[in-house]
Amino acid sequence: MKIYPISHKQTYMYVIGSGERYILYDCLWQDSFPVIRSGLKALGLSFSQIAGLLVSHFHPDHAGCCELLRQHGVPLLVIDEQIPHITWLNNFFRQRKNDPEGLYVPLSVDDCKPYSSAAASSFVQSCDIEGQVILTPGHSADGISFIVGQTAFVGDLPTLDTAEAFGDEVMTSWSTILSTGVTEYYHAHAGYIKLSSPCRPDTDTTFDLISLSQALMNDLLS
Repeated sequence: MKIYPISHKQTYMYVIGSGERYILYDCLWQDSFPVIRSGLKALGLSFSQIAGLLVSHFHPDHAGCCELLRQHGVPLLVIDEQIPHITWLNNFFRQRKNDPEGLYVPLSVDDCKPYSSAAASSFVQSCDIEGQVILTPGHSADGISFIVGQTAFVGDLPTLDTAEAFGDEVMTSWSTILSTGVTEYYHAHAGYIKLSSPCRPDTDTTFDLISLSQALMNDLLS
């Protein structure tokens, strides 16, 4: 299984999969579509190879390109509990101060087929990706995490070393994640974190993003 980060304005999204089928976890800001398109191109991938998009939660830095990706043929895997939060996102970007260039394309709830977390997991597995979608509220009520083998993708869920300070809901979500046997996780802002006893982040682990970043820059300038 391959994991590729794509970043824009201090936020990561992740491309997860192998061969011809990949899942996107998050889709960055409303102005991130050129970065996503260039990132996929740099990885040798096309939109036709993206089997689906999971959104960790419907905040502007994670769900800004949902509709644009849908228009390019990427299926949206919206979880039942996330449906009410789409309206909040649309209303947020409707305020001119939040999208001064008018780049956000509203996502219609009517265009979203809601999935249960179990159904979304089954869909991902049908794409030959042994993934599990689980509800992990804490940072937001609509938070989901994506578990692939021993790796978790957790969005903006407070990092494990700070979880206790955020209360019971965050701790419960982390308990659910850890019960799957994960040994590492990818965060939307903190990046890659390896778990080590007593479940503290390994601060020496960093992304190797030099080649991808250079490829993105070359493509954007071409």
